[in-house]
Amino acid sequence: DLAELLPQWLALADEHGYKAPPAALPALLDAARARTDLRAPALRFAGPRGLWLARLNPEWRFALRGTGTAGALPSPGDTEAVRALWDEGLFAERVALLTAVRDEDPAAGLALLASTWAAERAEDRLMFLDSLRAGLSDADEEFLEAALGDRSRNVRATAAELLSALPSSALAGRMADRALTCVGPDRTADVPTIAVEAPHECDAAMRRDGVVAVPPAGRGERSWW
Repeated sequence: DLAELLPQWLALADEHGYKAPPAALPALLDAARARTDLRAPALRFAGPRGLWLARLNPEWRFALRGTGTAGALPSPGDTEAVRALWDEGLFAERVALLTAVRDEDPAAGLALLASTWAAERAEDRLMFLDSLRAGLSDADEEFLEAALGDRSRNVRATAAELLSALPSSALAGRMADRALTCVGPDRTADVPTIAVEAPHECDAAMRRDGVVAVPPAGRGERSWW
C-alpha cells in the first residue's frame, strides 16, 4: 500500500527542503485530515500556500487549529499588531502573517522578514524565504543576494532559485556571462560553426550562485555544470 510509505516520503521531502507543487495541496491536506500522524510533516511540505489554502476550506481547519492560526490575522496595515505577532507568535502564525503582509505589501513583508532574519533558525529561514515567491520583484534582489551566503544549503538554493526568476538580477547576469565563456566559433571547421566547451571546474562563485558541484549519478561533472 503506497499510503503506508507517505510518512517516510514526507520525511525525505522535508530533509531535502522540497515543497509541494500547488496542484498537489488539496490531496495533501485531505491525507493529513484523515491521518493525524501525517499532519506535521504534511504541513511542512505544504508550506505557506498550504496554510493559506487551509483557511478557505472548513475541512482543512485542523491545519490552523493546531498552530493557533485559526483566528483572524491582524490587518497588514496594523503595524503594532503585526509586529507583536511576528515577535511573539508561533512559527505557523508567523508564516501565515508573513504571507498575508507580503500579499498586501511586498516591501513591508520583506522588511518584516529582514528585521529578524539573522536570528531565525535555518529551517525557519527556508520557510520564510519561500514566502517571498508571492510578489517577487527586483526590490527583493539585495536581500536574496545576501541569502546566497547563508549557512544553510537549502536556504542558499532557494535564494538562487528566486534570483533566477528575476531576469535583470546580478545572478542572472553572472550566469549569462558564464554561458558566454563556454560558447565560441570553431575555427577548425570548414564552415562557420559554434563550439561549446563545458566549464573545467565548479568554483566557489559558481557554487554560491546555486551550481551544485556534485552531479547526479550517471552525469558527467562538466556537462552537469
